[in-house]
Amino acid sequence: MAVVERDVGTDPADLAAAVLDEEARRQAEQSSRDTGDTILPDDLLPGVGDQSMPLREVVGAGGLSTIAVLGLLNLVDEFDRAALQVLAPDLQDSLGISDTVLGALAGLSGLFFILGAVPLGYLADRSRRTVLVAACSIVFAAFTLITGLVRNAWQLAVTRVMTGIGKANTLPVHGSLLADAYPIAGRARVYAIHNLANPVGLLIGPVLAGAIAALAGGGSGWRWAFIVLAVPAVILAIAAAALPEPARGGHEQLAVAGAVSATDERPIPLAAAFGRLRRIRTFYFFLLGLGVLGFALFSVPLFLNLYLEDRFGLDAFDRGVVLSLTYVGGLVGAPLGGVLGDRLFRQSPPTAVLLIAVAIAGYGVLFTAGLYMPGIVAMTVVIAIGVGLSQLAFVVANAVNAAVIPYRLRSQGFAMVGLYLFVVGSFFGSIITGGLSDAYGERTALALVVPPSALIGAALIAYGARFVRQDLSLVVEELREEQDEHRRVASGAEVPILQIRNLDFSYGQVQVLFGVDVDIREGEVLALLGTNGAGKSTLLRTVSGLAMPDRGVVRLGGRTITYLDAETRVGMGIVQVPGGKAIFPSLTVEENLIAGAYGFGRDHRRVSDRIERVVELFPVIGDRMDQPAGTLSGGEQQMVAIGKALLLDPTVLLLDELSLGLAPVVVQEILATVERLKAEGMTMVIVEQSVNVALSIADRAVFMEKGQVRFEGPAADLLERDDLVRAVFLGGEEG
Repeated sequence: MAVVERDVGTDPADLAAAVLDEEARRQAEQSSRDTGDTILPDDLLPGVGDQSMPLREVVGAGGLSTIAVLGLLNLVDEFDRAALQVLAPDLQDSLGISDTVLGALAGLSGLFFILGAVPLGYLADRSRRTVLVAACSIVFAAFTLITGLVRNAWQLAVTRVMTGIGKANTLPVHGSLLADAYPIAGRARVYAIHNLANPVGLLIGPVLAGAIAALAGGGSGWRWAFIVLAVPAVILAIAAAALPEPARGGHEQLAVAGAVSATDERPIPLAAAFGRLRRIRTFYFFLLGLGVLGFALFSVPLFLNLYLEDRFGLDAFDRGVVLSLTYVGGLVGAPLGGVLGDRLFRQSPPTAVLLIAVAIAGYGVLFTAGLYMPGIVAMTVVIAIGVGLSQLAFVVANAVNAAVIPYRLRSQGFAMVGLYLFVVGSFFGSIITGGLSDAYGERTALALVVPPSALIGAALIAYGARFVRQDLSLVVEELREEQDEHRRVASGAEVPILQIRNLDFSYGQVQVLFGVDVDIREGEVLALLGTNGAGKSTLLRTVSGLAMPDRGVVRLGGRTITYLDAETRVGMGIVQVPGGKAIFPSLTVEENLIAGAYGFGRDHRRVSDRIERVVELFPVIGDRMDQPAGTLSGGEQQMVAIGKALLLDPTVLLLDELSLGLAPVVVQEILATVERLKAEGMTMVIVEQSVNVALSIADRAVFMEKGQVRFEGPAADLLERDDLVRAVFLGGEEG
């Protein structure tokens, strides 16, 4: 059993209770890992199953203006898409383009919808989202209007790219705003209202576009449809700029801790955010499923219109009517998804995810069956039912994703949804379907693309259902830990310079760290010891940002840095000297040191001063500044490696395998320098195989075994634990 320094008082009974609680927690966590499941925390989803919060209260809590403006903007976006679909044959005749070219041009809008969504998601997680919505809506309106003025395929391509960028805020920014504005208990119903814009827009849009084109008359009637549809987007853009900005994660914090805490956390870099999001397994399999499903979804409306013209000889207005009627199913599917999504997610989150998969599979089967119906009425009815199922699926999916994604990453998470769905599906799916259509006809092309895409995508999403409970529990745990830290800071208690909480890490399917908790005080030297393969070096990598944990929190000076990349952490003062050779062998010693000072940029004076400081600490390398570093002895190379780290003026210095392979006399020289740094107040974490070496300079020790902390306390106390000290010398190779 671990000996830990915790605030449990001095009473033996209190200490025993704390130890028992800790052991019970670890056993429960291990059981959940073995079964792949955990108990869904009730405090995250209050009152959803029994609908105890009426929709009126849900909307009132976040304000009617937000859902109204965002929903109407989504509606106008659909008008543009519907106009392009129903007027596709007119564009072909006017501009002289083939099915394949038209498919590629339509796909461009979807492609740039996502290429824009990724940076917008990045911006939305660190800036005022309502301003982003307004700016993007102005861009969308301008290029919708310009679409009506194009004269050739190249100009049409440019306008489609820019309207796609203008629409790019819909997934990442709308999704994030709605999640933060409205209570968790009604979130699926809020998304249902927002998603109703899809079927309503695609119901009204084709008729509206066809009617405007017919009224304008002539071969240029389609142009007026785009010009007129740009007007409401301008009005709504102005309204969006006036919307209130909701607190990020406020409803989650209220549900878990009963209060909303302000946060000054640093923005999360894009690469780190994507790395963390891919570790949410429910979300990961949802993304994979969407990537496959996209082939089916976004090639359908365009080529269905071409099929209607070729088989039934329908003009623009008639095609608009038929396409509109297919979206009637969405008017039922979206609200039903809101009601079922809220209820099922409360009662059984895996069942809610399975509902998404079943609905998507049903869409693929029904759409294909509709193509082979004997008449246009039967075809329209069957396809409408399939469209209703797809709308139901996406409403529930939005609510699930908003729950399993940490609120700081929510905008970037929704951007990833679009990245997988549109880049893979809209662009490549449209091109492939267009090629098949040119070769075999529209119906055959759709029949070859839609069913396998929908069924495979549904299977991948269904597989992710087994992980949803665990992902939800980790979100709640992170929120609780965050609130505990806010309370600790507010109380005036000492904040450790480095905090590691509940840290898990895996290499693929192999878990290496299990719930690691460590505090390091400012100016302290901590020895990190343990059996070979215990995960010591892996723990340092997660602290320095070289590895992204599956779970848990890392803080520096009370500020969460869990999702920050290694470069950002170096700038904040976390610098690691890796085990083994940490030099550039072909460069001279001086060049190695200059390379290590990259963080100072062009401040040559500061670089020179820092190099002088390193030479003062390690005089021997001062005599070898022009010598290739690879020709130095092992001890001298280690001195250069430590010198490079010191050049960056670290707040916390991480030393991995300090004495590995070095002669005892060299080790003593290095230890003397470490002692000097310790006397100057530098905080250090030292991974060391030699217990005597580590404990000779350490204030405290942490002993790890099989990825868990077995001991945490004063270094001198570790020497009294013969079982742990012997284990250090009996292991294999570090993991």
